[in-house]
Amino acid sequence: MARNPQHERGFSLIELMVSIVIFGLLVGFSVPSYQSYALTEKLRGTSENLVQTIQLQRSRAMATGQNVDINFNTGTPAGWTVMSNGLSNQTALPNGITYASASPNTIRLSRDGRVNTSALVVFQNRTGGQDTVSVQLSGLALVR
Repeated sequence: MARNPQHERGFSLIELMVSIVIFGLLVGFSVPSYQSYALTEKLRGTSENLVQTIQLQRSRAMATGQNVDINFNTGTPAGWTVMSNGLSNQTALPNGITYASASPNTIRLSRDGRVNTSALVVFQNRTGGQDTVSVQLSGLALVR
């Protein structure tokens, strides 16, 4: 029985292997880019989390009429601690994120919404990328 080539369907082994090689190359080139993107977004998320914490605690200080301190823990475990009325809440930095600098180590949010001193907090990821949080005397916190 002779085969009619017009009725054969499917892929040849060569076509399948070429498709797999092309797919492998695409995945191989995209994984490092994704990892770099993920580290950058983790850094940005940490900075935005600190800004939101400062804004929330500023509102809390104005609402309760009591000062709130935020301490930047540059040692191990790195993070920040919010202290008010004898209570404290610690937030750790995500894996791969460290402080490049935190000046000063503590800020006080007063009941009028102001900060006792301006602050500059710089976060750094494993690849050396940095993100800066600036806290102005008025209590406004910004990611720069």
